Order: sequence, then structure tokens, then C-alpha cells
Amino acid sequence: MAVHKSQVLILKCQDWSETSQVVHLLAREVGRLRCLAKGSRRGLNPFSGPLDRWVLGEAVFSIPDSNRLATLMELYETERLEGLRRRLPAFYGASYATELVMTLVPDLEPQPPVFDLVVQTFRLLAEVEPEACRAVTFAFAWRLLALLGYMAESGRCVECQAPVAVGEPVNYSAGLGGPLCAKCRPEGRTHHLTGKTAQAMAFLASADWEEIPRVRLSQATANQMRSVLTARVAELAGKELSASRYV
Repeated sequence: MAVHKSQVLILKCQDWSETSQVVHLLAREVGRLRCLAKGSRRGLNPFSGPLDRWVLGEAVFSIPDSNRLATLMELYETERLEGLRRRLPAFYGASYATELVMTLVPDLEPQPPVFDLVVQTFRLLAEVEPEACRAVTFAFAWRLLALLGYMAESGRCVECQAPVAVGEPVNYSAGLGGPLCAKCRPEGRTHHLTGKTAQAMAFLASADWEEIPRVRLSQATANQMRSVLTARVAELAGKELSASRYV
């Protein structure tokens, strides 16, 4: 039975019994996994517990095989992202980001860039002005899709690779994960994006992180962006995420 030590982010906790919890972790060195934290609800335990979501720590856990729960042996809490609980926009953003990770990130596949992106996003959501949380959340979503290989380059047609002018109105295919030129636009449903929305999507997906909190999305732009993102995730996951409506 392999024993691992890794920096982790707690994504979700569920009561398992009167004394224990099932904890969903994103581990930098291991990937996403579920662990049984025996005794975490007792007064004295090795987890700084009872455990709660959106907490960073150093954990030790054993993984028997991919078909069984891992066992959380130790967890030393290093950072509690309390700002995610104090303001509703930050809470909604973190909830949606958590759903995306738990739905799209594969089990037990080490992806340090994904871990770093999630932690950076959660820290930003915990600190920025409420009006900036929507842009930060959308920026996270597009970057996560890109890291996982689910998002095409914004400046080229996803079918024929012909250049597509950024900032011009464009048809976006949720099924293919990218823009379509006029020649390749299918008869089926696509999302028609205004030039402003297309430009905002490209910016959020690639700009330096320190620029993102300055972005304020209009309601119309946010609605178009949410519609495309919801459809893209539904194509990949086979369902609409419940938190998407609140972002």
C-alpha cells in the first residue's frame, strides 16, 4: 500500500459516521482523490479536525488501489480561506470552481499546474472585491478547460484552423470547444457571441492574473459567457453543474 505526502486542498467533506468523514482532496503530487478520515469528528484527532472544505494543508495518506477509498492518516492545516465564506460572490465562485474540478479533473492523475491554478484562484476569490469575483471565476473556468485540453485556441477556427478575428462577432461551438469561421459554421446549434464577449473570453483566458480583478463584466457579456461555458461543460460532463446559475 503506497503512502504519500503532499500539499492538498480540501474540496468537500461528507460525514461517514458519528466519528469519521469522507474527504475529497486535490493533492498537488497525486491529483484528485477521496479519503476516509477515521476519527476526524472526535475531539482529539490527527487532522486539525473536524475537517472543512476550502482549507489548504500538508497531508499524509495511503492509497490501496483505484477502486477503494484512500485513508487520510495526517493533515496539518496551513491556510484557511475564510474569505470564501464571508461574501456571497466569492462563495458562489468557489462553489462553481469546486464543481468544475470534481467533475472534470480525473482521479489520481498528478497535475501540479491544475492544483496551482485552483489554489491561486481560491486565494484571489477570497481577497478581491465582490464585483471582481465573476471575472475571476470565468477566468479560472477557461484556464482549467485549456489545461485539461478541452478548449481550442480563440484566434482560429476549431474546424479548419483559419484565423478568426478576436473582437469580432463569432459563432462558438460548445461541442468542439472553440470558435467557427463562417465557412465551417454547422447547421446545428452554435452560440453567437458579440465581439465584446469574444474579446472578454480571450482576455480572461490568457491575461496576467493581476489584470483579472480589474475586469467588470456587463450583465449581457456575463450571460453570453455563462451560456457558452455551461454548454461546453455539459458536453464534457453530460450534465449541467448546479452552481453555474449563480456565477
